[in-house]
Amino acid sequence: MEKKEKTGSKKGGAVYIIIILLLLLVGGWLGLEIRDGRKQIAACSQSVNNLQTEKDYLNDILKNSGIIEESDNETLKGNLQSLLSQYDSLEIGNDSMLDSINAQKAHIQGLLDEVETLQNQKKRDWGKIYKLKKETETLREIMKGYIHTIDSLNTENTGLKNTIKDKDNEITVIKTDRDNIKDKNDLLNETVALGSVLQTSGITANAIKIKSSGKQVETTRANRAMMIKSCFTILENKIATPENKDIYMRIISPAGVELTNSEVVHFQMGEREGIASVKRKVNYQNKNMDLCIYYEFETPLEAGTYIVEIYAEGHQIGKTSFALK
Repeated sequence: MEKKEKTGSKKGGAVYIIIILLLLLVGGWLGLEIRDGRKQIAACSQSVNNLQTEKDYLNDILKNSGIIEESDNETLKGNLQSLLSQYDSLEIGNDSMLDSINAQKAHIQGLLDEVETLQNQKKRDWGKIYKLKKETETLREIMKGYIHTIDSLNTENTGLKNTIKDKDNEITVIKTDRDNIKDKNDLLNETVALGSVLQTSGITANAIKIKSSGKQVETTRANRAMMIKSCFTILENKIATPENKDIYMRIISPAGVELTNSEVVHFQMGEREGIASVKRKVNYQNKNMDLCIYYEFETPLEAGTYIVEIYAEGHQIGKTSFALK
């Protein structure tokens, strides 16, 4: 009997030893996991600090490059409030346009709230300020479209109501496209991209006719025009990639329609696809580059004001206008 008790005692002791060893192994494994977890947390914290440092550095580059200035931050709120007042002053007799304009006013109020938040921050977020500035400019252009449409409503006869409805639909499409654009990129990438965007100066545009001698002569008569010509200088940019680049000229007629020929030229216009009147490929090597682009139209031009926009790599780099009689 005593022998059996000793045997049972030995077996019980062995079980306890195995359990203790297992607990030690599990404890050791958990210790390693905790250590690795702490290392990963430390590495993540360091990465966040590094990214914040880079963001601050690139934010300073954006501020010091001249693309955005202190005055832009100071006038941003006033410009939005002025824009909101101008929207309030529009006299609208069309219910669908009224709904669209009310939506624009609500969007402007949302931007004003963002500006309040930004201006209460101790450190300027120049990337966000630049984005709000550009969006304000876009809203101002849209408002010009509203004014043009309202003038048409006041001056056109009943036969133009369908055309006005189409214009309202176009405005709604533009609004929907803009609202669907979401900035999902990191601010660091956005700032670098902004720094590499080409810029232009001295942009001009006019209609020309060509004499029998081959000489180009500017004309303001729609029935005498043979081409549309735009000249400008692409400015030096050391950040941009030196390579062959496609330059697009987009011409908008007095009716608000892009001028195209039988061969339609599609290109990336910000976050959506646009239609250009003509494309030219140039070899850009980070230096000032003088350039002229010609558009030979296939249908006669109408009298009125034409808007000429220049695009490169998805960004608008120049804009001007001219009028024909």
